[in-house]
Amino acid sequence: MMWELPNPFLNEQGKTVAGDDWEQQQSYLRQILMEDFYGEIPPAPGNVQAEKIFTKELWDGAAIFEVYNLSFGPEHSVHEKTAVIRPKEGSAKPIVFCGGYVDEEIARTAVSRGFLIATPLTDDAAPDEPDYEKGTLYRAYPQYSFRVIAMWGWLLSRVMDFLETTDFISTNAFTVAGHSRYGKAALACAVHEERAKVVIAAGSGCGGMGSLRAWGSRFGAETGAVETLGSMLKDNFPHWFLPSLKDFGADEPSAHARENELRFDANFIGAVIAPRPLLILEGLDDTWANPYGTLVSWSAVSEVYRFLKREKDCAIHFREGGHALNLQDWTVLLDFAESRLAGKDTAGDWHTWTKADPAPARSWSAPFVEENQDTSSDNAAMRARFLKSLQNRWAFGEAGLETGMVRYLKKLLGES
Repeated sequence: MMWELPNPFLNEQGKTVAGDDWEQQQSYLRQILMEDFYGEIPPAPGNVQAEKIFTKELWDGAAIFEVYNLSFGPEHSVHEKTAVIRPKEGSAKPIVFCGGYVDEEIARTAVSRGFLIATPLTDDAAPDEPDYEKGTLYRAYPQYSFRVIAMWGWLLSRVMDFLETTDFISTNAFTVAGHSRYGKAALACAVHEERAKVVIAAGSGCGGMGSLRAWGSRFGAETGAVETLGSMLKDNFPHWFLPSLKDFGADEPSAHARENELRFDANFIGAVIAPRPLLILEGLDDTWANPYGTLVSWSAVSEVYRFLKREKDCAIHFREGGHALNLQDWTVLLDFAESRLAGKDTAGDWHTWTKADPAPARSWSAPFVEENQDTSSDNAAMRARFLKSLQNRWAFGEAGLETGMVRYLKKLLGES
């Protein structure tokens, strides 16, 4: 079963938006995400205080590792410890990174390239448990409907508040990033946080950049055991998103239910983030995180970036391997953040939209985008790129070459 992803270019009246109306359309899409997916979040508290509770020099004095206790909210009742690794001298480009997956080699590489990594420890404020209400964040704001993923995203913004009061950072243009469930949180942050100027989500899967409607392994649609809305909210993590979503998921894993009735899909997240640079990192063997559905979402989000003439800022990177965020991923992450923070759209070890790319799970495309008429040389170049893509990391491997998506492309290119 393959449903079509919802069209982000249709406004509340069902009409196609023009370029001048895009800011209003983004507000509409954000409203849908908050009402149906994340829940309502509090405003910025404006009273973040920080107390340093630990410090240590690293690597013969090249870097400093510090831990701060942040407090904010009503009567400073919300508490959030935040770890910071930064160059000892001078200021650095800040990465607000949700979750773990930062070992010494990764941290050392980031610092050597002029980055700072700030990681909030969210257990006190929003524990990753069904009884998350025991956390200080829910107790401070019980009138708001946001659940744990949106809570973590909101807490990332509080780290930005803190960093802006220090002399650690060289820019207020933050990179926000995360892996797995924390990749979902990084995206949730970027949906409402404009200071997140570069957004990077790795292995974010269901509730992240993995489509809720389309799913599958590297070998194509409907293959492999993939986390779906039902298996996430009914079986494992009922506290991550709004409870009303449970009604749209199946009772058994890797099964469809009523996802097609939702007003949104993962492509709406990217549409709200656009045109800020967005990088999606995935492992081809990370089947649970829905690599096929993530490609589908990226393709749909790329249409929004095309509409805004920023298609080179919507990137995806696939590597061999499973659910991890290793030094290879971090190198791509740092390369992308470095170039986009510098205002460059240089190419790297990632893929951005081309005419040869498939358009799975949608019949719509970016409206009012001027396209050059294909010439015979254009067709030949597109065919060559397609054939080469079958061997590239962002394609779905030899065993998947005859999936429906590829057969469709071959038909499109006259190579059936």
